[in-house]
Amino acid sequence: MRSFDFNRAGFGVSCLAIALASLCAPGAQAQQSDAAAEETPQSGLGEIVVTAQRTETRLQDTPLSIVAVGGDQLAAQGADSLSGFDTFIPNVAIGGTAAQGNAIVSVSIRGIGGAPQGFITQESAVGIYIDDILFARPNGALLDLLDVERVEVLRGPQGTLFGRNTAGGAIRYVTKTPSDALEGSLKVTAGSRDRVDISGVLNVPLAEGLATRFAFAKKSRDGYVHRIIDDEYVGGGDSTTLRGQLRWEAAPGLEINLSGDYIRTNDNGQPTLATNFSPTDLYPSQLYGVAIPGDPPPSPAFYNGMRGIAPLSVSPSGYTNAASDFAYYYGQVRGRYEVYGGLLPDVNKLKSFGLAGTIAYEISDSVTIKSLTGYRDMDQIQNQDWDRTPIPLVQLNDTTKIEYFTQEFQLNGSSFSDRLKWVAGLFYYWDDSINLRRRFDPTAGVNSPSQGDVGRGTFESKHIKTKSIAAFAQGTLSVTDALSATVGLRWGKDNKDFASFREGRGQVCLANGAQVPAVGNPANCPAGSVSTPSTQTASNSWSSISPRFSLDYRWSPEVMTYASVAKGYKGGGFNDGIQTRCYRSPLPNCGLNEYGDENLWTYELGLRSDLFDRKVRFNVTAFLTKYAAQQIQLADPGPPPLVYTVNGDSTVKGVEVEFLAAPTTGLVLRANVGYVDAKYDEDIRGASGAVAVTPDVPFYRSPRWSYSLGASYEMPVAEAGDLAFDLNWGWKASQVSYPSPTNFITLPSYGLLNGRISFAAEGGWSIALFGNNLTDKYYLTGAFDPSGPSTKPTPGLTGVAHDRVFGFTMLDIGRPREFGVELSYKF
Repeated sequence: MRSFDFNRAGFGVSCLAIALASLCAPGAQAQQSDAAAEETPQSGLGEIVVTAQRTETRLQDTPLSIVAVGGDQLAAQGADSLSGFDTFIPNVAIGGTAAQGNAIVSVSIRGIGGAPQGFITQESAVGIYIDDILFARPNGALLDLLDVERVEVLRGPQGTLFGRNTAGGAIRYVTKTPSDALEGSLKVTAGSRDRVDISGVLNVPLAEGLATRFAFAKKSRDGYVHRIIDDEYVGGGDSTTLRGQLRWEAAPGLEINLSGDYIRTNDNGQPTLATNFSPTDLYPSQLYGVAIPGDPPPSPAFYNGMRGIAPLSVSPSGYTNAASDFAYYYGQVRGRYEVYGGLLPDVNKLKSFGLAGTIAYEISDSVTIKSLTGYRDMDQIQNQDWDRTPIPLVQLNDTTKIEYFTQEFQLNGSSFSDRLKWVAGLFYYWDDSINLRRRFDPTAGVNSPSQGDVGRGTFESKHIKTKSIAAFAQGTLSVTDALSATVGLRWGKDNKDFASFREGRGQVCLANGAQVPAVGNPANCPAGSVSTPSTQTASNSWSSISPRFSLDYRWSPEVMTYASVAKGYKGGGFNDGIQTRCYRSPLPNCGLNEYGDENLWTYELGLRSDLFDRKVRFNVTAFLTKYAAQQIQLADPGPPPLVYTVNGDSTVKGVEVEFLAAPTTGLVLRANVGYVDAKYDEDIRGASGAVAVTPDVPFYRSPRWSYSLGASYEMPVAEAGDLAFDLNWGWKASQVSYPSPTNFITLPSYGLLNGRISFAAEGGWSIALFGNNLTDKYYLTGAFDPSGPSTKPTPGLTGVAHDRVFGFTMLDIGRPREFGVELSYKF
């Protein structure tokens, strides 16, 4: 792994000292109140305190669309990670990326999201934060909910106060901070499919003003998709999460929070099915040596190399009949949770190490300065046999190394007798990411001339370096006791350097190690030179100014309304569409081109109300988003097949309604609904110049309707303890799995019902019985369809051929019904 160079990052000695002193901790202002403790016996609904505006505010006083769910309520909903968390949050969609399952997460809020393919050149429009420190990459971002105080979902652009790429919103994972009490907990969970989870927390005060907190979780469970070839089950896995925190009140007004975490995950494959085999697609026909009009002629060297990595017996027909061979394997699949499986099991391994630190110093009673520092190092390995059969059709061995550093300086304060609350700051981000691939497919073979090896796959390398700087300020003025006005502004600039090498592509003419021009028409390398793959590079920078304006008016102590306008921004990037021969390519830079930055304006109206002596909470938010140059990922079947990003305009509008009631002591009722209407404004052309997306093409991961219903009831059992019942239902309408109509699958609507019964004894012991997906709903969490025939429908787009490269469709399957028991002890 590369070492981080602070001089390269542009920091001097004084900044280095601050960074080292503050390496990684949660925000010093994180609240200890449980955001899910929404009911109090005497006063109805309790207060929820959030820090979504970088300062403590009541949820009902905050002019943003926020959902705050506390740790206890997350457990009651059956959410133990960010995977499945979105089921109960309207207008939020969380799932895996195309062909990679949940190994790389894709998050969308209000139809605005990020990287559907998970390439290192792509970034999300939804930021994920751990205690105000940016978790910058989607790799391994389905975080376990360990010792969590609450999770906040901020819908709409958050770029003024938060880091980069929050045009769609942000998800804030707020952990519990060290306290001055000796306390701890231990929890053991056992459940379906040999699930065994062990987690614990220990908080130790070391001295006055000095405390530490340790948390760990070890989780293991079998999968639920049966692999016939070895009688194993995929979709499970093992994970280990460790976190250590230190809080030190070093001097009056000075608080230092430090933390470090380690995350390790390991599984034997994603819960992905391969279906709808199409034998005349590019890869099957090439492997079987069948010439298809319009496709390149099959290469004996390539397809014989592919055949050579597996025993000849894997092809019952001896590579003479693709349809009968794949029918033999797919025909043995009997259940909805079953695949045949490849010769080698899939592998997905992640190791992530993070440091974070916050230093907060009160300069005066009204001004505080903060330093927030973050560092993370990640390594991920993915080995996938995409067709899920022993036939060597298409496989990928993928290694990703990511290292990034963030530094933010904040100045928080109040002026004019606290009538003006303001925050200003500077932000810096540095990222160095490398992706190395060994690809096995019959259009390129299995040998690597560049690496000098045979049978280990063709070699690809992508390397991107990113530097980002920003300055921001925001202030809220209480014009009167009822009226407040907020103005914010953020300036940011992204610089990116990208290098790509793809074996067989990017060929230039080399003679004695030097590049020479091609000759003739069509162009060819002159005598004495060789057409040789080469590394292609690109660099560029993008900048933007993102303002925010809002007015909120409190009509009474119980009712507040607001109106806001905010701009969101995400920097541009590069398309790795390298052509085979650069000297014949009509595209500049041999096809390694860039796509532009995206900008959007979101207009929002909101109502926040606590009614009937705070027995009822009713919130409504309506929004309209106008996208300029949205980044849209498309796929071109080629040959050679390309995945690339274009820019186009779109409009997203919708509403969110949230209802909460405490009609009687111990009972809380919840109902939430979200509606999104997202459309492209115009026809958008692809790399070939032909129309690739129209206003009739559905938005990626944007279900039109989503809602959730829940009920919690707690009652004392004499003096022994409290008995609690929780039931939660979440439903999402159909949504498409990929932006391009030539590759997406429409994921059917589905609803999930989770339930929990728990008893908490006075002595600190508790036991709970729970069930997830109680109706045993069969549902899809993602899909990718690079299979033919070319005449398959392309919804919203007419006269265009469907992708027909891989020869099969990939479907990611959600978890079936599961039960479990949880035993815990707190002291």
